[in-house]
Amino acid sequence: MAYEFLPAGSCHCAAIQVDLVLSTAPEELRVRACQCGFCWRRGARTISDPDGAATIRAVGPEALIRYRFGLRTADYLVCANCGTYVAAVQPDELPIGVINVGGLGVPEFDELAAEPVDYNGETVADRLARRRGYWMPIGFAYSSGAQPAPVGGR
Repeated sequence: MAYEFLPAGSCHCAAIQVDLVLSTAPEELRVRACQCGFCWRRGARTISDPDGAATIRAVGPEALIRYRFGLRTADYLVCANCGTYVAAVQPDELPIGVINVGGLGVPEFDELAAEPVDYNGETVADRLARRRGYWMPIGFAYSSGAQPAPVGGR
């Protein structure tokens, strides 16, 4: 049985939405809190389901800032308008990644404890192999001509 969340969540300004199709219930997935400086500073709580899929929908490719650091093996996707960390994507032939359900406000994951993880000791080969076994397929959809919603507040 597939669990669908369409859309699962969005960045603060709603310029980027993420749709999830999961192969299992949210409470059966591992929620992780990476301890690297980038993720830790953003309170990231990521999930992945290798038997599921995610689609990142944005007004256009320019709505996503791609940031690489450390071993430079993945693109960390940040909303260009509001700065929300959305996902990390390894740009393989078929892109795979993790979704930051904490930053996107996906309520099904709000009460689930996140396991702290630290990947600092991994080699490039180890990191790529771990991701290929755990990360989920990621697709992208862009709506041409659409404008992001205005940012609320100050």
